[in-house]
Amino acid sequence: MLATFSFIVAMFITMVLIPPLMRSARKLSIVDIPDERKVHTGAVPRIGGVAMVAGAVTPVLLFQSHPPVIISYLLGIGIILFFGVWDDRSGLDYRLKFLGQFLAVCVVVFYGDIHIRFVPFHSLESIPYGVSVPLTIFALLGITNAINLADGLDGLAGGTTFMSIAGLALLAFLAADQPLVSLSCAVLGSVVGFLRYNTYPAQVFMGDAGSQFLGFSAGVFVVVLTQQSNPALSPAMPLLLLGLPIIDTFLVMGQRIYEGHSPFKPDRNHTHHKLLALGFDHYEAVLIIYLVQACLVTGAFFFRYSADWVNLLLFVGFTAFVMIGFRVAGVSGWRAHQYSLEERRTPLTTFISHLRQSGALRRWPMRFIGVTVPIYLVYAMLSAGTISGDAAVTLGVLAVGSLLALLLQPQAGITLPERLLICVTIVASVYYWVASATEPVAQHQIENLYFVLLTIALIAAYRFRQPRAFDVTPMDFLVVFAAIVVPNLLGGNAIESHLGEVAAKSVILYYASEILISYGESRPKLVRGVVVLVLAVFAAKYGWLHTVSGGADAAASSAPP
Repeated sequence: MLATFSFIVAMFITMVLIPPLMRSARKLSIVDIPDERKVHTGAVPRIGGVAMVAGAVTPVLLFQSHPPVIISYLLGIGIILFFGVWDDRSGLDYRLKFLGQFLAVCVVVFYGDIHIRFVPFHSLESIPYGVSVPLTIFALLGITNAINLADGLDGLAGGTTFMSIAGLALLAFLAADQPLVSLSCAVLGSVVGFLRYNTYPAQVFMGDAGSQFLGFSAGVFVVVLTQQSNPALSPAMPLLLLGLPIIDTFLVMGQRIYEGHSPFKPDRNHTHHKLLALGFDHYEAVLIIYLVQACLVTGAFFFRYSADWVNLLLFVGFTAFVMIGFRVAGVSGWRAHQYSLEERRTPLTTFISHLRQSGALRRWPMRFIGVTVPIYLVYAMLSAGTISGDAAVTLGVLAVGSLLALLLQPQAGITLPERLLICVTIVASVYYWVASATEPVAQHQIENLYFVLLTIALIAAYRFRQPRAFDVTPMDFLVVFAAIVVPNLLGGNAIESHLGEVAAKSVILYYASEILISYGESRPKLVRGVVVLVLAVFAAKYGWLHTVSGGADAAASSAPP
């Protein structure tokens, strides 16, 4: 549960901090002014990175021990944040920005003893320390800048890094490195909290402080994973795990050098710029990059123990595919959206249009979500096995607080603490159900099918509900990625080691509760009533189990020898 709570705490702290930071951004002169390289048209606060760092660091300070590795990482983040905010406010020379990154990397290398020992095509023999240190510094600087350069569209850097760190967290979990799992989940939670405000059209940018924080974190985590947690992993696998940002950096800097320019000179040759130039809109460009990144991360998982040349060949193949694809599209003059929607109408689009006009696509998903989610939560509580006394007492107190809120302010809007309570209730329900699930395999498959249907209903509700509280954005595809890919990668270990299933199903149910709250503000009494019911079932079940257990013990003690 430590990783799950780290995710939740980081997500909510980030979400809570962003609005006040946005209001203070103009006073602090931390805003992004559009220019010829930017794709946005108005000044946007670029202070989201401060909230992300605060969100990610808080659960690490609260829940984890602090060996030199973690202390060095936190110190490195502090340096990155200082120079990043300075750059966001004043526009630093790239050499001064590079100095800040270099100092942060040196802290983790020399104080945290985080460095690359194993390299591709060198078996399991450690390389000399004199080679390891400069190689590690170069690699961490490269990864930090790769993510920084990829931050060009709303939701782009956060989404791609989310996938990389999610894959890294899964590999760390399989390697039984719990501190790294918790660190990764804290960063993932901060990304999710930020993306709620950053998906197109963005209300806030993460700025260099945020993008360098993500790049630095991804670099440090991948070195710890492959060099300490599980050295049996292919040293070339991180090229796939970090994916498209690395490919984009190679191609952009290679083109700049080929054209006789400085590799650090800004231009419009990044992957997202080229997709926009081909006629894709903002949403489609980000989604395409997400899909490619998802393929690379999935490939990294499946080929993690393969030979180094296999991973390197896959990386080179993807790089060549991207480069050749853009070259062919440019030479042929191909452009997206050359035909109108009417000209491309098919029987399927006609049928969907009919359903949309009839209102079915607005009503059915909301009814499915509103009816089945409360039923599932109660079912999960009733199906749970042993429940700890501390958890029962805690959630019993929360049930009393929810009941008071229901009685004292039945029609008032759902507050942020109540949203947090809903999230805690969801995680507790899913955790105790998954951890103690003993039902037949067929029943478990039916429950998984329900979550597939719930995911489809959520996407339909976001897309077709009017008025929209949320649009379907590229961030929502991250939910689908986490919900579908992670449990499948865990395979048969999902019940025995249930972190992935808990995380995936909790995220889906969280989004379901969010959409019910957004479209049910006129019925907050119903929402509060469901929370009270689920928590009451939880407390009552613990009391019943405790009574049954006590009665059985008493009967056993009174039985004749």
